[in-house]
Amino acid sequence: MKDEFEAINEEHVLYANRSMALDSLFLRPAMSLLKLLAYAILMAYFGFRGMEIGISAGLMYAFIQYVNRLFDPLIEVTQNFSTLQTSMVSAGRVFDLIDERQYEPEQKNGEATVQAGNIEFKNVSFSYDGERQILDNISFKVNQGETIAFVGSTGSGKSSIINVFMRFYEFQSGEVLLDGVDIREYPKEELRRNIGLVLQDPFLYHGTIKSNIKMYQDISDEAVQAAAAFVDADQFIQKLPEKYETKVTERGSSFSTGQRQLLAFARTVASQPKILILDEATANIDSETETIVQESLKKMRQGRTTIAIAHRLSTIQDANCIYVLDKGKIIESGSHDELLSQKGTYYRMYQLQAGMMEN
Repeated sequence: MKDEFEAINEEHVLYANRSMALDSLFLRPAMSLLKLLAYAILMAYFGFRGMEIGISAGLMYAFIQYVNRLFDPLIEVTQNFSTLQTSMVSAGRVFDLIDERQYEPEQKNGEATVQAGNIEFKNVSFSYDGERQILDNISFKVNQGETIAFVGSTGSGKSSIINVFMRFYEFQSGEVLLDGVDIREYPKEELRRNIGLVLQDPFLYHGTIKSNIKMYQDISDEAVQAAAAFVDADQFIQKLPEKYETKVTERGSSFSTGQRQLLAFARTVASQPKILILDEATANIDSETETIVQESLKKMRQGRTTIAIAHRLSTIQDANCIYVLDKGKIIESGSHDELLSQKGTYYRMYQLQAGMMEN
């Protein structure tokens, strides 16, 4: 991975240096030099022949303006040459995207329905580019009402497990079962309806608090308020002048990070999913709000199959099973206490975070 990055980086530096050399040494200076040479030739010609053929000052001025009209646009083009190159690269990426033929995985649109929400991965392998394995022979199982968590360094494959389960990408080998049925057998709408995804950075849309919780679903106002109360969001909403009709700007910039996350929780609870996916749901929340958010999460997880991804190990200590990932493989698994007793990777991660918190 490091060698690949170094090779790409060196290639980028090489092309950047070539572009700079071409722009600074050849293009603009060359055009300016040609313009000066044209002036010199005009002056020399008019100086030697002007008296003989009777060239007036007005004619000389006209020829100088002709030279300016010829070279000024060329100099302006060379000044914007680097911008032109960047635009060509950007256009190439847009055309590549237009020509892309790899769409999201197809579902068989059968009649399978999610019943309990039991999830099982059997020897699942996955790669984004078909060359480097992101997930390598991953196997785990989680039943209704249970919570499992994935921890590991950046790039270890935690989010890729979610991407595969959510059917954003097709896995290359193995089986992903939902209630004992191949996940490909479920209609896409059935999966989306029964999976609640809470991300690290919740996105709030322009509208009202009520419309953000409803999210175009056929939900009554009482159900909206009940969902907000369930995740403890109703407390701060009731303090607002317009309560649930309070205007929300794009991305919810008028609310704190904790308030935005509570609204995202309410949106998820309102749709009544059987499966809950938490992708760094408490990563950006301050310690003061974290207690409220953790209590809300605990209530949300009751009776639901939950998969959590976390960097803060303190937030997943009560999980039924914690899986430690490294380079796409599960290297450790067990409860919080079991993993600490093993004194392996999880133990070192926990000790490191505990030391940082003490400092």
